[in-house]
Amino acid sequence: MGKINYNETCKIYDLVREEDMVTINRIIEEGKVRSNSKILEIGCGTGNYAVPIANLTEAQVYGMDQSEGMLEKAMAKNSGVKFVKDDAVTLEGFEDNNFDVIYMVDVIHHIKDIDTMFKNIYRVLKTKGTVFIFTDSYENIRNRLTTKYFPETLEVELNRYQSTEDIFEALKNHNFVNIKADNLYVGADEDAGEKLIKIAEKQGYSMFNLISQEAIDRGIERLKEELKKGKIKDQGKASYISASK
Repeated sequence: MGKINYNETCKIYDLVREEDMVTINRIIEEGKVRSNSKILEIGCGTGNYAVPIANLTEAQVYGMDQSEGMLEKAMAKNSGVKFVKDDAVTLEGFEDNNFDVIYMVDVIHHIKDIDTMFKNIYRVLKTKGTVFIFTDSYENIRNRLTTKYFPETLEVELNRYQSTEDIFEALKNHNFVNIKADNLYVGADEDAGEKLIKIAEKQGYSMFNLISQEAIDRGIERLKEELKKGKIKDQGKASYISASK
């Protein structure tokens, strides 16, 4: 157990993380992304979302991350995305009234000061621009496969994630409007059990860096025992919050 080193995580990130086209399409459609749009992804990792959005829309897409290792992986994909190192809270490298859409996917729970972050998102977002925060509700966390097979992750994740109410409040405090929460259903995964074993073995989710190796080993054994009875399936469900300036 310990602090998460994202310059190390980047080495296996693409092996355990892949883009989700349902999420990508929601950003494009609800954000009304066009070829003349300017987009910012906060916490872009290796570019798994920024690159497809740029390819599908020909918009001007920026990907921002604090990890040099993640950004090196992203830049190696030779896309038209402009990848930059910056701070998710201050966004100091970006001008005011600059972006039509700003989004983050599974990032906000890593941000301790969401109040200052939303203040700066509001600053760099254009009037009538949209922000999307893809995260997990407490209900979804309790119902995850990881929680079922690695129960030690539940308390860790509930402590890391902000509640929907906390995010709503922070958005309201910085004058965002049209604030709403919704769920995405990203389809059933017929091989979720086998995939979760591989992810746990590589500690590909940050939560696995925050529990003991013994807890990980016990969870993998639970999965293997359950797989003897048949496949372990999962119906993908993700929460997101959107708001506009």
